[in-house]
Amino acid sequence: MTTTSTDPHDAAIKLSEAYRILLTCHRNPDGDAIGSELAIAELAEKSGVKAVIVNRDETPANLRMLPGADRVVVSNELPEDFPEKYDLVVTVECPQIERSGFEGLTQLPILNIDHHPDNPAYGVVNYLDDQSPAVGEMVWRLFGEVGVLPSPEAATNMFTALSTDTGDFRYSNATGRAFRAAAEMVDAGAQPPQVANWVHNNRSLASVRLLGESLRTLRIVCDGRLALITADQEAFQRAEAGPEDTEETVNIPRSIAGVEAVVYFKQWEPEVVRISLRARGSVDVRKVAASFGGGGHPNAAGCTVKGKLTEVEEMVAAAVAEALGGSV
Repeated sequence: MTTTSTDPHDAAIKLSEAYRILLTCHRNPDGDAIGSELAIAELAEKSGVKAVIVNRDETPANLRMLPGADRVVVSNELPEDFPEKYDLVVTVECPQIERSGFEGLTQLPILNIDHHPDNPAYGVVNYLDDQSPAVGEMVWRLFGEVGVLPSPEAATNMFTALSTDTGDFRYSNATGRAFRAAAEMVDAGAQPPQVANWVHNNRSLASVRLLGESLRTLRIVCDGRLALITADQEAFQRAEAGPEDTEETVNIPRSIAGVEAVVYFKQWEPEVVRISLRARGSVDVRKVAASFGGGGHPNAAGCTVKGKLTEVEEMVAAAVAEALGGSV
């Protein structure tokens, strides 16, 4: 029997019944994914459950200072002892199972924890809440349901998840619910100044170089409402950068007066373009991403499109411009 709920009760039961869990998240993890994984690992272990975190892609440099971040295993493959030595998979902020980057996860029951509205409830137990500002907030409630007091380190990781997914509490999901959870996390020992320093003052040199490469391509179209930036294979090579060095770049053009949407085209391998979309105002970039096989949130979404970079740029830019009621 499968269950789906915005309440953490069933998730707490499923977690407590496990012996050893495998935690993973979406490819190119962000603060919400990493912070939530680390917090769940502590919750599991305080409940007598062994936990292993395996992600497909590297932890961004500005998140490697998080407490326990060195326990995250980065691999192209699942562990050699999977599935035999595990009895539960926990997917964190992973709206489609394919976005984990791993094949074979469905060999075991899945506890699916996510706040994306397009999550199809692929788990045996689905703890899904699209009204939550971040999965980190959902994990905070999971601690309360289990009755386990998080350590200051876990509180800090959950605060990181919450603050990064709300854009330091600047996005529309920075609701009263978000601030209440943040206050409770701080009371439990979270350190906001430390988190801000880690997240914003620990960028890799490669990410700064790639930022420069990307901003050189800045185009403002659609009567000043749409910003487009690109990092092609040559840009990645010149910057000596990888996928983990792209996380914050898309947010820079969004600060330009009059810009309502940003599209960041990233190509680090031939004929495959990763696209990040950001918005402020009324445009729903999730719908645009979904039309290209992706997903996300109304103000932050992404997709992957195969094809020549210039053709993909033209096609996706036109779709976003149309959503804005204009043209490129």
